[in-house]
Amino acid sequence: MLASCDSTLKVSITDAPPLTSATKVWLQFSAMEIKPLGGKAQRFEFSPPRGFDLLTLQHGNTATLLDDTTVSAGSYEWIQLTMDSTAGSSYVVDATGQHALSIPGGAESGLKLTRGFVMPADGRADLTIDFMLHQSIIATPGQSPDLVLKPVLRLVDNLEAGILAGAFTSKPLAAICNGTAPVMYLYSGANIVPDDIFNPLKGGTDTNPAVDPLVTTTSAPNSSGQYSYRFAFIPSGTYTVSYTCDADDPTVDENAPPAVPIGFVTYSQPVTVAPGQTATANF
Repeated sequence: MLASCDSTLKVSITDAPPLTSATKVWLQFSAMEIKPLGGKAQRFEFSPPRGFDLLTLQHGNTATLLDDTTVSAGSYEWIQLTMDSTAGSSYVVDATGQHALSIPGGAESGLKLTRGFVMPADGRADLTIDFMLHQSIIATPGQSPDLVLKPVLRLVDNLEAGILAGAFTSKPLAAICNGTAPVMYLYSGANIVPDDIFNPLKGGTDTNPAVDPLVTTTSAPNSSGQYSYRFAFIPSGTYTVSYTCDADDPTVDENAPPAVPIGFVTYSQPVTVAPGQTATANF
């Protein structure tokens, strides 16, 4: 049951991993809904629609989707984003040009995050929706060069989140992945055996469905001449950090023959993330 007091809600969006082949990933939204426990969903229309290049929203950068809006205090079941249904309003740009980005089920079906949240009485909630583009944008046979968005999203309470960052301090750039940037994987829990991303558009059986990365990101050279990485908006808890030099196709389970398994290197010990703090894991 909702309390009688009001609360203030702010919702931002971010993008955890870069999509290495793209120079722009534009998503445009026409509305957002929130569903109180035991109540009717409340809808916020965006006029004009609000669009963002997710590739500018990495490494902790965000854009505001809903800014300091008054809602009823209490528990909520979900948030849903409605994509703009105008043709061509969401798209990807790469070296070959601009490509339409479609959504299975149509834009009207919305992108739903079923993680609940609480709006404190006479307080505020500051939430971030994290789009994992590395896992979400899929090239499908018969639709090339257009792409499909099968979204993998996280909803994070910023007050409960921290940062995990690190660098490759023991090896020169050329000695790591033959000079290409390693891709970092973060798994919830201690001593997790890493597994690849598997998010097929239709069907398919994951050989290890219990293990999926919470988030991934690509490292980049820093001012000290080292590859470094940063995971932002990470809920407090214990994590396993790994990296790979191998390509990971989200439509393929690389552990299922005839595919070739991905090779991972894992940090020597679990890493604990605390709210408002930055944890460090250097390789």
